[in-house]
Amino acid sequence: MPDLLAFPGPVACLVVLVLLAVESGLLVGVLLPGDSLLFGAGLLVGTGRIDVPIAVLAASAWLGAVLGDALGYSIGRWLGRPWGHRGWSRRFVDAAERMYARHGWFAVVICRWFPGVRAVVPTLAGVGRMHLVAFALANATGALLWAVGMVLLGYAAAAVPQVRDVALWAMAVSIALTVAYGIAAAVRGRQANTSLT
Repeated sequence: MPDLLAFPGPVACLVVLVLLAVESGLLVGVLLPGDSLLFGAGLLVGTGRIDVPIAVLAASAWLGAVLGDALGYSIGRWLGRPWGHRGWSRRFVDAAERMYARHGWFAVVICRWFPGVRAVVPTLAGVGRMHLVAFALANATGALLWAVGMVLLGYAAAAVPQVRDVALWAMAVSIALTVAYGIAAAVRGRQANTSLT
């Protein structure tokens, strides 16, 4: 995770935008803690450690989240069901399609709040051929509620000294646990592949 303090304000916003797009668009969301990044960036703007208007950071976060999900959806749509059935089990793809049929765009909105799931759902929406307009509306709404909401929550937390201090530690622990989980998952995957040969 890059040190946002090392960048001037506008560049820090660009880093947030790119990391959010990669998290949601390229199926690496398990390794990138988007929640902590958003909350932390808002907290750093709120404390004055990053010099940029909060509206610019919030807009960058929203755009990164929207672009990432749109990329994931496009990849899933382009690769289609045959790839989905090879990449995931048929039951998993079928369950995703039933979820979209039952809950519609709300499924895409609510998945923003679940790390890991957030990275997979847009691609599955593309594989499952969720209607593009419904996906675009859900994507924009979910990004507004999640990305902008987390940035503003961090920004507001900066005004309360006790919350600010605890939040900085919680953010550091969250990032460390996310990275550790990603490393552990990679090691388990490698061990599973080794045992199959």
